[in-house]
Amino acid sequence: MQKQQRKLVCMLLVLALLSACNKMPDHARYIPKDAVAVAGINLKGLSKKIAWAVITDSKLFKEMQDRISEKNTKDAMNGIEKAGIDFLNTLYVYVKTDNRFKGGNRITGIIPLSDAGQWEDYIKKVVPGVQITQHGSHKEASLGRDMYVGWSSNVLMIMNVISAGQDGADLSGNGGTNKSPDANAISTEMESAFNITVDNSIKGNAHFNELDAQGHDISFLLNYEKVMAQMSGNMAEKIGMNLQGDLWKDAAFTTGLDFEKGKITGDIHYYIPGMKDIGTELGSTNADKEMLDKLPAQNLDMLLSMHISTKGIKAIMEKLSLLGIANAGLSTQGLSADNVLDAFTGDMAFAMNDFSLKNEKVTDQFMGQTVVHDEQKTSMSFTYVMKLNKSEEFQKLVKLAKENGLPASGKGFVIPINSKDSVFILMNDKFAVASNKYAYASGLLDGNAKSGMAESAASGAYGHPTAFFLDMQQLLKNIDPAISHSAHDSAMISESKKLLNTVSFTGGSFKNDAFEYHLDINFMNKDENSILILKDFGTKMSEVDKTKGNINP
Repeated sequence: MQKQQRKLVCMLLVLALLSACNKMPDHARYIPKDAVAVAGINLKGLSKKIAWAVITDSKLFKEMQDRISEKNTKDAMNGIEKAGIDFLNTLYVYVKTDNRFKGGNRITGIIPLSDAGQWEDYIKKVVPGVQITQHGSHKEASLGRDMYVGWSSNVLMIMNVISAGQDGADLSGNGGTNKSPDANAISTEMESAFNITVDNSIKGNAHFNELDAQGHDISFLLNYEKVMAQMSGNMAEKIGMNLQGDLWKDAAFTTGLDFEKGKITGDIHYYIPGMKDIGTELGSTNADKEMLDKLPAQNLDMLLSMHISTKGIKAIMEKLSLLGIANAGLSTQGLSADNVLDAFTGDMAFAMNDFSLKNEKVTDQFMGQTVVHDEQKTSMSFTYVMKLNKSEEFQKLVKLAKENGLPASGKGFVIPINSKDSVFILMNDKFAVASNKYAYASGLLDGNAKSGMAESAASGAYGHPTAFFLDMQQLLKNIDPAISHSAHDSAMISESKKLLNTVSFTGGSFKNDAFEYHLDINFMNKDENSILILKDFGTKMSEVDKTKGNINP
């Protein structure tokens, strides 16, 4: 019996420990549920990857301090580690709509304190003569024209106090002004911030709870319902168009970023519970494999592919009451929305190949003299392809293009861009393709394009409704550092070539009321944490910056 009790106690302790790891910080309750945006920085998680002293003691950090002219700001940066802040916790910043503030938003930072006394000593040191006032269980102080702070025994709040300016009103409700907002008004805002009720806290937001529980290094939530409500109000006021509020109920955009060894990863969710049926339609089919197989893959710099359900597009237009407007406009050309949507499957892709940026010798005539000089020349190949659905509907669009003067050439069209470049539009019964290289367009249709993209690109492109891939090494390798006559600019190009390897953004599947995406930013250095890589890169670029003004021979 005692043995079983010990097992039970051990199990409860393990569960308590696990739950503590994912428990939302208590100070998150101060974030209002109607915040437009919320960002969180998980200092505890980051401290396990890189020590704070590695940043503050770095050459780059000290150089940043040297560039700050205000002595108070330098002093603040120097002593921040002794300001009573709990650096093993999560810092939050939220944005709340308020037209009395500059930019129409109030920005508030929520910082956990480990020692309120240390914080008070800190501000007295960096802001001599600061006036501190007691307001119930918390204290407040103005730290100049731009910042107002309030703190209790365990939490600090920092508010921007920049008024709307001459085109708006300050917090006291008066007309436009360039001064700081009224002290009593901003104190009232601080009082409200410290006394948010449970019903008005973001802790009731399921999307925020899920994001916060994942423990990302950096998290971000955009309250899309709030954003769309504001947009709808503006559109209704200006053009009499109202976006239906029920479509955006509980809609949100969340992102979680993590700094790993050799890369930065991100998990992105776009929640649209009000359009679950449309989301399911839009996020159920991957981009067409046959189409991807045909893309020119040699010297691939960038790829964007997607499948957008035409049924889903029509459903969105119906919900937003736009289908009738679209049909009315298209009817003037003898078409309907169904004609256009039925012409395509919704599969499309864009590829950029052969990018280069180099100097080219150019000969000009100036005042009767022949002048030879260098001119930067950018060159690339691009290919855009769409998969066709109903040929008869697509031919209606082709007929309309011809009637409107699009220059026909053989089985397609050619659009002159300048004396040297053109865009070629070709098509067969399966695909319509546009490219600035005729060989790429015809090769895609004929199956003669050099396909077989690199594994790094293929792993993201195939098997997803949406994919974006950028090969930074391929893109940068044909940028000649000598394009600039500045040693500074050339060195910056050379250092930049050593930083990133690839960037990929994939996903688009619809699960649990959300479109899901994943981001990978891969660095050339695979052995160090990405924070250290970025710090080192910043240091090198700072060194390069000191050469500004030097001229290459």
